[in-house]
Amino acid sequence: MNQMDGVRMPGSPYIETPDGLSTWPKLLRLFIPTFSVLLAVAIWKNLVVEFVVFSIIIAFIIAFFRK
Repeated sequence: MNQMDGVRMPGSPYIETPDGLSTWPKLLRLFIPTFSVLLAVAIWKNLVVEFVVFSIIIAFIIAFFRK
């Protein structure tokens, strides 16, 4: 029998969620629909390469400033 059976660790992310915390489900609900609509418009207007390049540039800028 394991010593940890029945013992819940304090501070588990599944029990406590601090206010203002951006979790993956929240972020995905925000970014997937937005990105999908923008990608559909880029495909419709034949601007897919420009859209991908712009998205990569924005991702690098965000990563640089978060560092």
